Amino acid sequence: MPGTITRSPEILSGASDLRDAYNLELQSASGNPVRFGDLILEKGEITTVIIFIRHFFCIYDQDYVRTVSHHLTDSVLQTISKTGGPIQLMIIGCGDPSLIVPYVSETTGDIAQFPVYTDPDGKLYEKLHMKRTLTNIMHPPVYAQVGFWKALGMTLRQVWGRGWKGLRGGRWDQNGGEWVIRNGKCVFEHRMENVSDHLTAEKLLEILERTGAGDGKGENIKELAI
Repeated sequence: MPGTITRSPEILSGASDLRDAYNLELQSASGNPVRFGDLILEKGEITTVIIFIRHFFCIYDQDYVRTVSHHLTDSVLQTISKTGGPIQLMIIGCGDPSLIVPYVSETTGDIAQFPVYTDPDGKLYEKLHMKRTLTNIMHPPVYAQVGFWKALGMTLRQVWGRGWKGLRGGRWDQNGGEWVIRNGKCVFEHRMENVSDHLTAEKLLEILERTGAGDGKGENIKELAI
């Protein structure tokens, strides 16, 4: 049934995959290295929503981040936490760290509503088995505000406007996905099958509600039936 959550025979990221992933380094907007695990494991008992985006100049994903920022506000995240347990949301990209600040300005304003990091070498994307494909690039997702040709023009203008840094936005065929990690364990994961395959903000909210974010009683689930 559309809008329902179903169990999946696929196994969530195993302990060994996550253990290896936690030891990988990301970079902050200032270019400083930060261990992925420190962003999650050092926060105590907390639910972390991680959105892995495509390259920094992907207009579809910029629209997606805008939508998420409007729907998954701090007040909303606290409301859906059944016991008021903390929930944090972060964005991880795959381009040069110098592009984080302009990305935040472009998508959520001058002040980020949630932290943004980047994995310019793509090691974390690879460790978590995220896919690389340009499939469906000409078919805008439901969260996109513009069609393909306008999105392409906007992308090229942004790339040109950044000079040589425009070549360092990340691999154009790198796709991302959404992860929910509670107390260091993965309780939900979704890998984009194509360019237009992020989960909508509404489905992310449903995932958090159904996994019992904040109360430690939710079930491990894999996928939403689309």
